[in-house]
Amino acid sequence: MSRIAIVEDEAETRAELSTILSARHRVTAFADGSSFLRALHRDTFDLVCVDWSLPDMSGQDLVARIRSGTLANAVPIIIVTARNGDQDLVTGLVSGADDFVSKPVRDVVLNARVEALLRRATPDAAGSLEVFEPFVFDRSREVVSVGDQEHTLTTKEFALALTLFRNMHRPLARSYLMEEVWGTGANVSSRTLDTHVCRLKAKLGLSPENGYNFGPVYGFGYRLERATGAEADLNPA
Repeated sequence: MSRIAIVEDEAETRAELSTILSARHRVTAFADGSSFLRALHRDTFDLVCVDWSLPDMSGQDLVARIRSGTLANAVPIIIVTARNGDQDLVTGLVSGADDFVSKPVRDVVLNARVEALLRRATPDAAGSLEVFEPFVFDRSREVVSVGDQEHTLTTKEFALALTLFRNMHRPLARSYLMEEVWGTGANVSSRTLDTHVCRLKAKLGLSPENGYNFGPVYGFGYRLERATGAEADLNPA
């Protein structure tokens, strides 16, 4: 399930949006922009629905602040608004939003827009193989291959690796990684996550010498990214 944030000050609309989206996704709702911005320093979201008119800032301002940050500047954003004029649309898109949904919200429209943006933001997972050159993930066997060499991972290591590669260059909060790998509500310590990260880094050779930077984002979580200047044809140990 994807994690979606809703930023909406009207309680009735906030509840409506939460009901629509929680059938397929994990939803966290916020009543103002400031509380959401604070949450970005501890959580990761896969998509954000932003009301145009918030009590502490405009939706346009909130979108601009998200885009100017470092923790979630690439997250897909949908503006939910009663405004539907051409100039409003242009203003929202220029500020950094990806799409608009007009109020009153129709569930079929909102779900379609959300799913479309999530598909654009994540790799195609059709079939059992996912490729992140030079790594090939075989989900049916939970094996990662590089050329003729296979790396056998534990179930949790495989899930962690796949989450990181699917979110390349994106900072991921500890809470997000633990939910993705161990499930919602699992009693997992940060130390357990750190141990799995160290094992995964060693098994797949995720180091600058092999073309990857993989390490902590201070006070937040972890990020995997290609090292600057890395060769196109990598061959990790």
